[in-house]
Formats: sequence, structure tokens, C-alpha cells
Amino acid sequence: MTGPLKGFLESLGKMQRKFYAKGLRLGCPIRTYLVTARSAASSGTRALKTLRSWGLEIDEALFLAGAPKGPLLDKIRPHIFFDDQMFHVQGASRMGTVAAHVPYGIAQKVTHKPSISNTAAK
Repeated sequence: MTGPLKGFLESLGKMQRKFYAKGLRLGCPIRTYLVTARSAASSGTRALKTLRSWGLEIDEALFLAGAPKGPLLDKIRPHIFFDDQMFHVQGASRMGTVAAHVPYGIAQKVTHKPSISNTAAK
């Protein structure tokens, strides 16, 4: 099963290759980062291989091994950010980044009933 972003990422890879074919690899305006809280030895490497198999070149892969993403995202300042955890999506959107939740991954496997905070209604 493929996720909802496969087509988008394949198209992004096609645009990258157009720049590369013209000898503009370093001048390509599309910079891609894989930023994962996982370590390279875990499923982080699998994600990198998947993206490459879809034709997307990754400029930098950052395996944080549990370290927070926020400080790194603040330095990178991505235009678009995708994550499977709403905490990271909300943090990136507060920076002014277009951020989207991807409803896949280990964080989506809820073993308890989620609680609803009612602080906004007070």
C-alpha cells in the first residue's frame, strides 16, 4: 500500500530531474530533507530508500535518534513539512511553514481512547 504523498513526491522528483538534466544540480531550487526522530539503523533508512525509489533525490537525511525536531526545523525553515505526529505539524505551522499531517506510521496506532481537551471552550 502506498501513502497519499507518493504521487506528489514522484512529481517533485520529476521536477528535480529536469534541473539536473540541464546541469543545474546545484542550482535546483528544490531542496529536500528527510528529518526523522528515528535512528539510521531503524526504519529511517527504509524511508530514505522508499523516497529514492519514487525518484525523489534527498539533499540531506537527518536521523535524530529521539532528539526534538523543532530546533532543526527552525534552522532549515522548510516551505512544506509533513509528519505523522500532530505535535510536530503544529510546531512547524507556528513557524509559518505549510505543514500537513500524514495519518500513517507508528504514532497513529492508538491503544487507548484519546482524551479531548476542552480548554478552548473556556
